[in-house]
Amino acid sequence: MRGGFKLIVPILCFLILSAVPLLPLTYAQIENELIIYHYYTAGGEREAIDVYFKYFKQKYPFVKIRENEVPGGAAENIRAVVMSRLEAGNPPDIFLDLAGANMKRYVDAGYLAPVDDIWKKTGMEEHVPPLLRKMCYFYGHYYGVQANNVHRENILFYNKHIFDELGLKPPRNPQELLEVAKVIKERMPRVMPLVVSTKDYWHVAFLMDPIIYYYGGKDYYLRFYTGRVNLSKPEDVKPLREALNFVKELLEKGYLVPSNAWTWDMSAAQIARGRAAMGIYGDWALGYFLSIGLKCDEDFGGAPFPGGKDEVYLIGVDAFMMPKGAPHPHAAKAWLMLLTDPKIEYEFALKKGSIAGRDDAPRDYPDSIRRENVKFLLSHPDLVIPHGTFMLAPPAFLEDYCKAIINFFFNKNVDAMVKQVAYLMKKHKVAEFSTWFWKE
Repeated sequence: MRGGFKLIVPILCFLILSAVPLLPLTYAQIENELIIYHYYTAGGEREAIDVYFKYFKQKYPFVKIRENEVPGGAAENIRAVVMSRLEAGNPPDIFLDLAGANMKRYVDAGYLAPVDDIWKKTGMEEHVPPLLRKMCYFYGHYYGVQANNVHRENILFYNKHIFDELGLKPPRNPQELLEVAKVIKERMPRVMPLVVSTKDYWHVAFLMDPIIYYYGGKDYYLRFYTGRVNLSKPEDVKPLREALNFVKELLEKGYLVPSNAWTWDMSAAQIARGRAAMGIYGDWALGYFLSIGLKCDEDFGGAPFPGGKDEVYLIGVDAFMMPKGAPHPHAAKAWLMLLTDPKIEYEFALKKGSIAGRDDAPRDYPDSIRRENVKFLLSHPDLVIPHGTFMLAPPAFLEDYCKAIINFFFNKNVDAMVKQVAYLMKKHKVAEFSTWFWKE
């Protein structure tokens, strides 16, 4: 019995020391270091995350923050960096990535610690809409806290000076987009009507996703990005073909200008400088435009695409996650707790171009874009759905799919693109991966 006791004691000590700390935390428990990885480096993003750092340092001045910036939107580059650390058994305390499908990948690999206590103690379960909760919830547990940048990922931004001079209104559907682009090309031949970055390969999804939604509708859109379409059937392939033919027409008429020389913010800079007229982004581009000193509704505008009777709110969410074995778990939980403060959420959102995720956060946004976003979010909850490419489909599919779209920009072969999409859905087992969302 005595020998058994000697064996049990170290095991118990190991379990106690390695366990994820439960709330509430005492001030004395917080370690003096926090290792964090994030990709908020572009204009608007940098200013936003500085809000979190400001309040964290005020509350925990003794904690040294080891900040690791990994540039690259949509978590493109940070994913490889963080995953290599996790695989090597050297996790950070906190890292940023997309919620939904991307978070699920870490959960499935067994790398994340659940944070149910934070959601329950802070009232997140009561004050965060069901769809946003679902983006962080897998297998009965929460595995992250939204970065509170609840984005609308289908905003057509435009140079307001160009539109005013030409007497144009923002297009609400593909046909109107063709008409507007034609006027711009004819009357301002040096201005690119519509731009998209291919250097940030993922940016092409922000062009393609809302177009597929327009031609297919809500049910088709959700089935498409969860791999539940049969592209050998006429009724399932028709919306995809229509979307591809529309993009092909934009390219052939010189209305759409893709460029490998631009990152997403560089493509937005073309709009800001009047070299381009339009681009489709998430409302994070609002944060960029504001960060360079432009004024909403004076220098630039933004409208949902598609809009009018076809309007939809394609939602995107980033989340901070805490790995299992985080070296400073109490400091990590203190960081996550900070994110749940409604007033801090709001201050972050003002810089980021987004809206706060909690329904008890302030809603008095200074620009028309976010005021309209909040209004639609609250009045049409049935038309608030996940951004398919980023929130629903597997990360590996995202990369291959976006690169296939870029290839399509150059070969314009609709038949080949349809076959490629069908192949990629099968290769990456999109339907099987996405059961967390559609199979309940």
